[in-house]
Amino acid sequence: MLQIIKIEWLKVKVYRTFWILLGMAVAIIPASNLIVQDITSRIPKEARTLLGGTAYDFPLVWQSVANVSSYTSGIFSLLLLTLVTNEFTFKTHRQNVIDGWDRRDFVFAKLFWVLALAVLALVVSMLTALYFGFFYGEKAFSAEGISYMGYYFLQVLLSLCMALLLAIFVKRAGLAIVLYLGYIMAIEQLLVLTIKRYWGSIGGLLPLQAGDELIPFPLGSIGKMMPGLEQYDTSIYLLALFAYIVLALWLIFRRLLRADI
Repeated sequence: MLQIIKIEWLKVKVYRTFWILLGMAVAIIPASNLIVQDITSRIPKEARTLLGGTAYDFPLVWQSVANVSSYTSGIFSLLLLTLVTNEFTFKTHRQNVIDGWDRRDFVFAKLFWVLALAVLALVVSMLTALYFGFFYGEKAFSAEGISYMGYYFLQVLLSLCMALLLAIFVKRAGLAIVLYLGYIMAIEQLLVLTIKRYWGSIGGLLPLQAGDELIPFPLGSIGKMMPGLEQYDTSIYLLALFAYIVLALWLIFRRLLRADI
């Protein structure tokens, strides 16, 4: 596995686009939270008291950062899409197999990026939450609610698995990126609204929406959930996320182990 990681590192070591996208993905997490913090800080003090504090007070800061960061996690998926589709464009995946890689090695190499990027997103978000909680919050440190970071990690992991699955089926960077953005920005949102309107809360079990349901914005009605609908228990959304991740991984292995490369 270490040899696989070393080879993957050599592929991106001098790849400028990779580092630019990675820098953007990392920077946008604290930047977007800074914007939201500035907006929420303008709420009158009396209103903040009724809401139970500011969004970046401990322990609400964990949920706030997880929620805001979830809107920007797609950049990590775009980075993965670019990496994987380049393998097919420049035939490096085929060269790896010719050089002695088993097909499973190629799958594990791509799953390494899935895990690495998800962990990076989690670490940056946790550091952002700590920074905002200490420097902008008005309450003492509390780890209560840190589970929202775990929910965020699972959502990012699923998003990356979906991006990897799309990349290995489409193989073309431009088309894969358009399809991915179209799904997360329009298609799933329309499906969620439609299903929730006619069939109720089951619409919250769609892939990325399941994660959204777990990490609503903490201050009252400012969040991603549609008001007036009953939510499922947290375990149901977690089960949905795990099921989607397992399904995506099964499809990824099935495709790459059986398809003609």
